[in-house]
Formats: sequence, C-alpha cells, structure tokens
Amino acid sequence: MIAALVCDRNREERELLNQDCRKQIAELCGEDLHIDNIPDDAALVHAANQEKLVHLLYYRFSKGQSVWALRLFRKNCADAMVMLITEPSVSPLEYLRPGIAPDALAFCPLEAGQLSESNSELISSFLERFQESEERFLLATRDEKILLPWSHIYYFEARDKKIFVRTRHEEYAFYDTMDKLESCLPDTFRRCHRSYIVNTSKILRVVSGENYLELANGIGAPLSRGYRPYFQDMLKKSGDGA
Repeated sequence: MIAALVCDRNREERELLNQDCRKQIAELCGEDLHIDNIPDDAALVHAANQEKLVHLLYYRFSKGQSVWALRLFRKNCADAMVMLITEPSVSPLEYLRPGIAPDALAFCPLEAGQLSESNSELISSFLERFQESEERFLLATRDEKILLPWSHIYYFEARDKKIFVRTRHEEYAFYDTMDKLESCLPDTFRRCHRSYIVNTSKILRVVSGENYLELANGIGAPLSRGYRPYFQDMLKKSGDGA
C-alpha cells in the first residue's frame, strides 16, 4: 500500500490530484493506494505530529504563505516525497529553502497533461528510492504490501502465530518467525523479550521493577530479566539513565 496525502482547499484540484495518483499508481506499480485529503496547515501539522504514514504529499502553496507547517512535516515525515502546487508568479525563493524544498513542482491552474508528467516522475522516483533503500520495512500480507519507514516502527510482537508490527496508531499482522525477522532487521532493533523486538531509538527508560520498557508516546513493551542488563547499559551510555 502506498499512502498519499493531499493538502489543498480547492475541491477541483483535490479531485484532479486524486484521479491522477490512482492512474499513475495503477500504471507504474499496481500497488494499493490510500489517499487522505486535508484542507489546511492545521491538519498537516496534526498529521506530522501523529506520525501519520505518508509516502507522497501534495501541498498547495500560495504567495506569502508560512512554511512552518511544511517544515514540520518534512522533519517528522522525512521519508515522504513532496509535490508542491503553486502559481508561476510565486518566487522560488519562498519555497526552495533547506528543510522544505519539494521533490516536484506543479503550477496552477492544474492541467491533466502537465500534472500527469510531473506526477509520473515523482512517483517513479519514489518507487525507485524505496525499492533500493534500506530505510524501510516491506510488510507483505495476503491482501497488500505496505512500506513502513523504520522510524515509524515501535516494536514487533509474536502473537497468535503471527507477527504484529506496531506503529504509533496502527498494528499490522503478517506471517514470519521472530528468529528470522531478528536476523534481517537493522541494528537499532533488539530482542527484549521472547515475543518482542523493540526499536531502541524509541526507548525512553527502563522500568526495572516492572520489567518494562517505556517507549515514546505512551507505548511500552515487556522486558525479560535476561535482556535487562543490555538495555540498562545502553541507556546509561546514551546519557538517559535507567
């Protein structure tokens, strides 16, 4: 599944972007596509703060508009690629800045032909990057494939003869074994329990008395006694304590 987010108040522009995204994804890769439409920067900030899974952002930008929301999105959703939609009269100096520069441009008024060309290049670049990148987990189920950036994953859990991968607000199930999974994960993922592999970059502290790892955003994972010394030592070296 590829997740797209369209941030645009104009209904006609949103519909054109939605239609072209579906067309391009169908022609280029045939993956499932999920599109959310939001109206403004407040909704974009909410998506960024919630660590929403977004692979492609389509963002409507007007002359003199603040870039704060886009900068926050770029920071919190660094794996996403961005197409900026704006008027030709808007100076590139307003948006070609470090931390916010888009991966593609489309100019208003949007026309199907121009949009299709720009969007095809954007989506092709996205697919090439994710096929070659090691910065994501390809989750394959019977119904779909989902590209999850490692930074979105809190832990993997073995339960009910399946593996569940936990992000901030979602949980996805697939079939595998913990031993096989552990052998192919990046070094930032460590076994903390017979049934859990945790993303160490999400750990806030070790709750020793409860054999528990406190993760970011109120999420936690159990910690077996045999693994506790490793995590206590890791946090002490990082300066976080235990």
